Formats: sequence, C-alpha cells, structure tokens
Amino acid sequence: MLPRALKDEFTAAVSRMLRTVVRHLIAQGVTYPALTQMLKELYLDVAESEFALPFKRQTDSRLALVTGLNRKEIAALRRRRAPLTAAVALEQSLSAHVIGRWMAGPPYADRDGTPRHLPYESMRTSVASFARLVRDLSVDIPVRSVLDELLRSGVVALRRDGDVELLREAHMPTTDVAAKLALLGTDPAELFDTIMHNIEHPDAPRLQRKVVYDNLGSEALAAVHAAARRTGEAFIRRANAVLAAHDRDRNPRAAGGRRTRVVLGSYYFEEDAAVDRTADRQAPATRTGRRTPAGAPPPERSDERRVPPGRIRRTR
Repeated sequence: MLPRALKDEFTAAVSRMLRTVVRHLIAQGVTYPALTQMLKELYLDVAESEFALPFKRQTDSRLALVTGLNRKEIAALRRRRAPLTAAVALEQSLSAHVIGRWMAGPPYADRDGTPRHLPYESMRTSVASFARLVRDLSVDIPVRSVLDELLRSGVVALRRDGDVELLREAHMPTTDVAAKLALLGTDPAELFDTIMHNIEHPDAPRLQRKVVYDNLGSEALAAVHAAARRTGEAFIRRANAVLAAHDRDRNPRAAGGRRTRVVLGSYYFEEDAAVDRTADRQAPATRTGRRTPAGAPPPERSDERRVPPGRIRRTR
C-alpha cells in the first residue's frame, strides 16, 4: 500500500486515466448512473474475492468497512447479483494457438520466429506441414476444418504451389467486435497492473518501456506507422519464441514450478500534441523585432509550427 503522502497523487493519476475511459463511455451511451451501479458491483466482487480474511466468513459489515458501501446496499447487491459474464477467451482460441505454435521456432519457423511456408500435408513425418502443426496442438477438430476457418478469417492463405502461408502474426480480430472488446477488458488491465507492481515493488520491477516524441509532422505518420508495425511484429516474433521455449505445453523439459501466465506486448498511439505557448509568453518580440503590446494575443505561428490533426491507432 502506498504511503499516505502519495494517496493524493495516486488518485490524481487514476483520475487522468479515467478521463479517457469516461470520454468513451459517454460516446457509447453509458451514463453515470449505469457506471455507478457497475462500480458498486465491482467493489463488492473484488472485496469478496481478493480481500477476504483467512478462516472468516465475509460479512456485510466487513465488506462495508472495506468498500465504503453501506450494509443495506451490500445486502441488496448480494441478493440480486447475477453471475459475471465470462470474457471471450480470445487468447485461448484456436487461431491464437495455431499462430503461437507456428511462430515458436523450428520446425515451423526460423529460429528468430519468422514463420515458414508449410505444405498442407506430407507423407514423411519428418517434414513440417500444416497438418502436423494442427495435430501437435492436440485439438479434436479435422485439419481441413481448421484450415477453412483460418482462410475465412484471413489468418492464412493458400499459395499457388499448394503451401499454406501465415499472413497475420498476431491474432487481432479484424471484424469480430466482441473479440476486440475482450481485448479492451484484458490489455489495459494488464498494463495497469504492471505499472502498479513497479510502483509497489521497485526492487523487482517488470518490463515497462515506451518511446515518446511530440513534434512529428502529420505527413510522416504513414511512414512512422508502417515502421512501427514492422518493429512491433519483429518484437512479437522474438517474444513468442522466447516464451514458447519455456512453455510446458510445448517443451516437456521446461522448468517446473507453479503455473504462471506471462504477457509481452506492444502498442502504437498517436494524438494531436498540445502546442506549448510558453515561449510566446516569454518572448518580448516577434520575428520582425517588434515588441508585442501588453495584453495582445501571441503572434500567429507559421503553418510549419502548427500541430496537424492526427489519428489514433493502436497495434498489438
């Protein structure tokens, strides 16, 4: 728990984060009363599941103390509470398993994780094929059905020589909105937990890095976005190979211990940069050498200095 002196800074940081959330909630028609009800249910659920005292029953009084809700509200919520809807198991989907195994290294990919073109099937068991890859996953689905689904979703393509080519190196659904919403429920939470871990455990930090520049011209964004995608895909290939080497489902000789879930990811973000007018306020003269009269607005910047409108893109 943070020291009392940092509580205000913590709540201020959460407020800044929630501003973006609230903007999208309003845009999607989620009202304040609906959000309030959701938060009440979440506070109760988290307090019951993660803040229970050992060997003691969770009473309404205990939950009221932890959450700040009154006992009457808690009793009513516990009576009418419906089971939480299970999130779409996107990461456990067949497509994600196929992509992960394909990029995990030999025999289906190079050592750096670059996926190879695979024949659909081979009579020789030593040859890496798409059918062999699917059978490696031990799924009770015909190989042809798996291929048809991956073709339909645009994950793979059939080449003219009959080989199967992996087109997408990450399972990011392009048309399934429900699956994208499942990512919204997992990815921000994972990043938030990572940042909080690094705040609370500075002696054992987790990986948390980003690069920020705030004066890029809009005409460069297409090239930057393309280069960022290539860089991110190379990182994901390498990360997949590293984690797959230690995954006990794929490597029986991997290290033992308690079962642990590990995530390595990347994202891209852009927005209009705020124009800093500090220099205008401090500079007593314009470019022509004339002094700016007191109370007059700052001189207009040239087109090159204005921040152009941008687009928000995120890649995973």
